[in-house]
Amino acid sequence: MRARIALVAGIGIGYVLGARAGRESYEKIKTQATNVWHDPKVQEGIKATEETIKEKAPVVAEKAKEAAATAADKTKGAAATAADKTKAKVEEVKETRAEHKVEKAAEKAVKDAPADVISDPATAPEAEGPAVS
Repeated sequence: MRARIALVAGIGIGYVLGARAGRESYEKIKTQATNVWHDPKVQEGIKATEETIKEKAPVVAEKAKEAAATAADKTKGAAATAADKTKAKVEEVKETRAEHKVEKAAEKAVKDAPADVISDPATAPEAEGPAVS
C-alpha cells in the first residue's frame, strides 16, 4: 500500500514539475488530490486501517516479545553448553597433565633407583656381597 502511494505521489510530482502548463496543472492535481483525500470512502478505509492496527498491535507486540524471549533462551542455552564443553575440556587437559607428570616421576624413579641384585635363596644374604651399580 505504501509503495502504491509513493508511486502515485512520485508520478504526480514528476508530472507537476515537468508539465509545461505549470501552475494550472498543479492546481488541478492539488484539487483532485484534496478531493480524493476527503472522499468518505477513503476516510473510511483510513479509519478501518487505524482500527485494525490498534487491534493487532498488542498481539504483534506479544508475539515479538515471545520471539525475543525464545531467542534469548536459545542463546543462553548455547552459551551454557559451550561453557560446559569448555569446562570438560579443561578438566580433561588437567587429568592428562597429571597423568603425564605421574608417568615422568615413575620413569625418573626407575632410572634413579639402585640396581637390584638377584639373590639366590640358597645363599645367605651376607655372603652375596654388595650391589653393583
